[in-house]
Amino acid sequence: MLKEAVYHKINSDYAYAISKRDVVIKIRTGRDDLKKIKLFYMDKYKYFRNKETFKIEMKKVATDSLFDYYEAIVSHDFISLNYFFELVDGEKSLYYGNYLFSEEQPDEGSDFFSFPTIDENDIFVVPEWARESIVYQIFPERYNNGDKSNDPEDVKPWDSEVDTKIMLGGDLQGIIDKLNYMEDLGVNTIYLNPIFRAGSNHKYDTFNYFEIDPQFGSTETLKELVKEAHKRGIRIILDAVFNHSGIEFPPFKDVREKGEKSEYKAWFDIRKFPVEVKDEPDYATFAYGGHMPKLMTKNEATKKYLIDAATYWIREADIDGWRLDVADEVGHHFWKDFRQAVKAVKKDALIIGEVWYDSSSWLQGDQFDSVMNYVFSGAVKDFIATNKISPKEFSERIGAIRGLYKIPAYNVLWNLIDSHDTPRFLNVSEERVDKLALAAFIQFTFPGVPMVYYGDEIGMTGGHDPYCRRGMVWDERKQNKTLRDYYKKLITIRKTNKVLTYGDFNTILIDESKNVYGFKRELNGECLEGYINNGDISYVIEIENSTNAEDLVNGKIYVPVKGKIRIEIAAQSAVLIKL
Repeated sequence: MLKEAVYHKINSDYAYAISKRDVVIKIRTGRDDLKKIKLFYMDKYKYFRNKETFKIEMKKVATDSLFDYYEAIVSHDFISLNYFFELVDGEKSLYYGNYLFSEEQPDEGSDFFSFPTIDENDIFVVPEWARESIVYQIFPERYNNGDKSNDPEDVKPWDSEVDTKIMLGGDLQGIIDKLNYMEDLGVNTIYLNPIFRAGSNHKYDTFNYFEIDPQFGSTETLKELVKEAHKRGIRIILDAVFNHSGIEFPPFKDVREKGEKSEYKAWFDIRKFPVEVKDEPDYATFAYGGHMPKLMTKNEATKKYLIDAATYWIREADIDGWRLDVADEVGHHFWKDFRQAVKAVKKDALIIGEVWYDSSSWLQGDQFDSVMNYVFSGAVKDFIATNKISPKEFSERIGAIRGLYKIPAYNVLWNLIDSHDTPRFLNVSEERVDKLALAAFIQFTFPGVPMVYYGDEIGMTGGHDPYCRRGMVWDERKQNKTLRDYYKKLITIRKTNKVLTYGDFNTILIDESKNVYGFKRELNGECLEGYINNGDISYVIEIENSTNAEDLVNGKIYVPVKGKIRIEIAAQSAVLIKL
């Protein structure tokens, strides 16, 4: 037994409350090192009177390249919970409690891990609606021009090739005009890139956090968008750019004009006066860009202004949450206060952070509800688009995500393939539409929340920014309708099979030589098995099953022969079998 690989810690990602009486206990071990783990638990205060102990076998929920992760949910009504583990490797058992190993079962209080009384304020709660979300990301300037009266003076024809400064005239009215399209597609949540007054086409250089950019419309236009979206059962998430502002943000203009005498100098990290706007200037910025001065959110006045803006738009326009730009470059203290303020105004508002790597320090229940899952995106592209990794490595990377996070956050991770910050999948995959279909299959059948970047559903291409931000193709003659129909089918399958949203997930097949991966989703006796053939030849599987089975993707019915069903999966395709 590899004892040095065993890890558990109380009041962390490895022990936390998800309700008033339910505690999640997780433990990490060496990969393939143990046969099983039993969790022993008891009432902290009654145990020494009655010696009553309860026992459950823990479930292996994930495997990465180095470790296995086991988990159990303990439901109890104790004042406080004590517990320890029995680790079984097939040859012997060891007990593990309070960071000590022993061959004999622990019996003293000092030998146990202890989880204190559950405080309701410490329970990690995410909005109930979030788990069933199907998110559609829109870059407003490039989605649809619905009101030519607010076009910028230098607006270009819609199908123009883009650069970093070009304006095409997309606006909020254009999004309103396409709500029926999105409803037909099946999405139920729209995430909009920034819409507040700014100087660029991307609007990440905010000038006024309390004003809709006139090129996009007005506060009334936003209200109309939210109202019309809500009529269709669609929620609206806005983009909060609180790490930095634009150079025309009034407090920064004041600092430029008044220097050290400005009452706003503490809003920014100014290293030298007078302030000069240039590349790599003498003040802190986002990514060394002089036009995006960094905001000092530790300053109380700055913090109040930004949090007031966040709560204002919830009250004023009834938006449903915030996506937080460059969230990892803003202090934890700010996000904790931000969460409290936002949830006080709208309890079920969703808070999603932009963090591209391990986000667990933000997902403790006191900051974000979840994050954009760029780790998922990277794994899918490396496995499907470029074949950089094998099915085994793909499984390990997906397992690592499960091992990292608390269950509430994991369940609502935004599983994206593309975004406004990445090359589109079709560019990475050499425009292989069959591979994009495979990636979408993974996106809609795995745990988490699918997030579709506008245009992916019709086969849009584009490399790094700005080319991933081309104008949405509305000419149906130029759209890939077959791909769009496939996305619609996947969305329908996800909506009508709750096991894909709420069910357990397990890897069941890894064929390295044929480049095939399989998984199972299970919920209350319902079972779906998915198989992804990322190889260049067809692949045959046999499943023991005594009744007919259906491929939900292709509609084919399989009849068992001698207690087995035989399924042939074409190259570069996937099946989802309902057993």
